[in-house]
Amino acid sequence: MESYLPLLRMDFRARCRTFLCVCTFLVVFMVPCPQGLPVNASKLLLKNDRDNVRNDKENDLPFPPDHIEGLKLERDGHLNQEFRKEVFLGNEHEDFENIPEKEGKERLKDIFQQVDTDGDKQIGLLELTDWISIKTEEHYKEAVEENEKTFFKFDPNQDGVISWAEYKIYFLKVKGYSQSLIEKVGDGESKLDLKDDDDYELYRDQDRWQQADENEDNSLTHEEFLAFKHPEHCRGMLRLLVEEILHDLDQDGDGILTVVEFVSLPIGHEKELERMAKEDEWVRERKKEFEQAIDVNQDGKVTVEELEVYMDPKSRHNAESEARHLMGVADINDDGRLSLKEVLINYDFFIGSKMFNYAKSVHDEF
Repeated sequence: MESYLPLLRMDFRARCRTFLCVCTFLVVFMVPCPQGLPVNASKLLLKNDRDNVRNDKENDLPFPPDHIEGLKLERDGHLNQEFRKEVFLGNEHEDFENIPEKEGKERLKDIFQQVDTDGDKQIGLLELTDWISIKTEEHYKEAVEENEKTFFKFDPNQDGVISWAEYKIYFLKVKGYSQSLIEKVGDGESKLDLKDDDDYELYRDQDRWQQADENEDNSLTHEEFLAFKHPEHCRGMLRLLVEEILHDLDQDGDGILTVVEFVSLPIGHEKELERMAKEDEWVRERKKEFEQAIDVNQDGKVTVEELEVYMDPKSRHNAESEARHLMGVADINDDGRLSLKEVLINYDFFIGSKMFNYAKSVHDEF
């Protein structure tokens, strides 16, 4: 079973692409599935290779970002490893990566005082839940502000909308296609000779575009463009994101995720799960998240509805759940409240440092 470990750490789509090489053309492309997506077609897509052409500020580009701050899963199904510090530190979370610990602890003291709204020098569960909700809202506002800047940057004729043709042209430019091929888009030609990965990526973006296009004019206003880039701002687009993630992980196509599928083990290797969870941190982390945070009714299966609840950043329940988790790790004396001393002792945990001992924290939490 050790042979599976390198495979597990690969990107979801890369792992699935390796698996699908043994499947026939008919199985992959001819079986119908909901939402107009061919069964397992998304699994042909390697990890979004826009990363190779983007700069670090991917929100400055018109493409839907792979990482959305304040959401628990990435678009490719990986756990958002930055989630905790995003919802606790808010928009300041990146600053903590580049400052000395002494300065970081001073900032953490300031945050403690802001969370402690009743001034009793203790943080209760309600205060922490409220704070997480406030920090999540910050990411919402930041996305709206960035969207305004990006939209007008990529609205070349300043007519207040971005057409699908304008988006497609920019997509092809970023991908490095020739000017002659790009000109075909301007001439209205729909069939283009693209690489398989680019063709599917554009296909998926078009599906998202159509979902965001409320008046069905094949162009997006800045409000529709926000939904296109940031599905957390629109209930229908959040559902589409959830369906995409479920589709990519759902190996047998039954519309339901099992823990084996969520950790990306091949179906039929259920007996190996417990042993691998003990040996491999990646498997252990995903198994814990599935069983304790996503599968709410504990039936061993996750539906699209359960996954949507888990992914919803506006959910008060999710904010409280994260607050309870923070309490469970940092509340050293088990009094149900956090003192400044307890927060500072758990400095690495609260700032999301890679130095934090997560294995020990899981043990302490229980």
